[in-house]
Amino acid sequence: MKKNTTSANLRKVRKSERLVLASLSLEELGRLAEGSGDLVMESVLSETVLEAARYKAFCMKEAPGEVHDWFTYWLIAEHEGARGIGLIGSKGLPDRDGFVEVSYAVAQERRGRGYLKEALTEFLDWLFECEFCMGAELYIREENTASRRAAEACGFSCEGEYKGYLKYRYVF
Repeated sequence: MKKNTTSANLRKVRKSERLVLASLSLEELGRLAEGSGDLVMESVLSETVLEAARYKAFCMKEAPGEVHDWFTYWLIAEHEGARGIGLIGSKGLPDRDGFVEVSYAVAQERRGRGYLKEALTEFLDWLFECEFCMGAELYIREENTASRRAAEACGFSCEGEYKGYLKYRYVF
């Protein structure tokens, strides 16, 4: 059974069968952007993720609090886990057509267990609940077959290439 809850600090929390997704606060995102591994496993913290976290923190500072969940990363954690096994999030509010770009990263030591598919499905459920969001887009390197398989398993369709990436789209 899916649950969507909000804690006292307005953190959004989503639960699936094995995972918990929790939106990071601006303070937590700042720690992540500095490379702190207290929230998530170290193998998640690639330079790309750190750069994205810095940009997300900048955007959150400029945006009203009620839209922070659209800019932050959401921590992906196992129900019984102390630290996150990955991150997922949108890259801002939906565009004028109602689509939002989503990005994610899963710890190397947790790959191959279906966690990405489960987290992406749960995140899509949250997006679906927002009436102004019509769907999601992913940009995946062609050689990233695991990510492509997860996207396709969640119902994304490949729409061609864009700047060296394969563009995948999910329509609600």
